[in-house]
Amino acid sequence: MKSKKRVLIFACIASSVLIITGLLVYAYFTSLDVKDNDITIAQNIVEISEIFDPPTDQTINENIFRKEVVADNTGTSPCYVRVYADFSNSFIRSRSFITDDTNEAELTFYSAERTIDDTDEVTTFVEHINSGDDWVFVPDNSESVLAGYYYYKKPLDIGESTSLLFTYIKTVNPTEDDIDQFDIYVYSESMQLSDINGNIYADYEAAWTDFLGI
Repeated sequence: MKSKKRVLIFACIASSVLIITGLLVYAYFTSLDVKDNDITIAQNIVEISEIFDPPTDQTINENIFRKEVVADNTGTSPCYVRVYADFSNSFIRSRSFITDDTNEAELTFYSAERTIDDTDEVTTFVEHINSGDDWVFVPDNSESVLAGYYYYKKPLDIGESTSLLFTYIKTVNPTEDDIDQFDIYVYSESMQLSDINGNIYADYEAAWTDFLGI
């Protein structure tokens, strides 16, 4: 009987220790102070804005229509911007011309070809835009990883828009058989002004080259 009492007393003591320990653990977990931390994440969001007045019907010879294209920074962080723009039909592109002029009375058009040919005497929009202050185009036949895009050379601040990429497009149909429907593809991409370590890029070229993993 004494042995059973000792076991019972020991069991009661052990239970008390477990209960006390449980209360201490519970108290430990419930005594933690909780504080909400609001973290704002910067976002690169760029959207294309355009004024587009397509011709109702194409005709033989010149067809000129308005297509003003800019990129808007609608995000929460300054960024670099690049734009891809091309015709859905390469034959249409070969006889199309683009300008960034706004003076309708004296529009100066340039070939819409996306490559540079040293033997071609025609001044292309590629060459024209590369001589400007805001945009630069890396031709499709360039060996650069940046090839195929129009690059806005300056950082685009929050709420700002790029200068006009182009304003009018002219398509020439030599004969009625050359008249065909086509689309013009335009989309934009953006990236932050610094790398993952917070180092500011020297310029648009360094930023995009790093982004593309080169």
